[in-house]
Amino acid sequence: MKIILLDKIQRLGEIGDIVEVNSGYARNFLIPQKKAAFASDKNIKEVEAKKDELAAASEDILTQAQARAKDIEGSECDIKVPVTEEGALYGSVGTREIAEAFTNIQIKIDKSEVQLPDGPIKETGDHNIMISVHPEVNIEVLVKVLPE
Repeated sequence: MKIILLDKIQRLGEIGDIVEVNSGYARNFLIPQKKAAFASDKNIKEVEAKKDELAAASEDILTQAQARAKDIEGSECDIKVPVTEEGALYGSVGTREIAEAFTNIQIKIDKSEVQLPDGPIKETGDHNIMISVHPEVNIEVLVKVLPE
């Protein structure tokens, strides 16, 4: 399906680019999120006319994300979890637990922003994880998993 991008999307293109994507990706994510529109002649003309305005809005969102990243940068949180006698965790620590731990210390992080490429944390200790507040802005924070 051909669409025209209304926002810069990593690994896809810039504002105003006409790209071919899977129809499900376009209909279920890009178009409802207002990141793209169907590539009709009418939409292409509208985007070309509003390209500077869309670029300014995108830049503003990036600036806000960078400011938020400065507030979060260098943060750390403690998560207490039950452990076995051998020191192994019962279960694991996932994105939801990490987001809640930061929210408890007055740092607003959504669970969708927490990046755990190796899956949930399954051992105690200090873990450096990435928080993605914007596709172009990532911050490293420290999560300390402690036994209860």
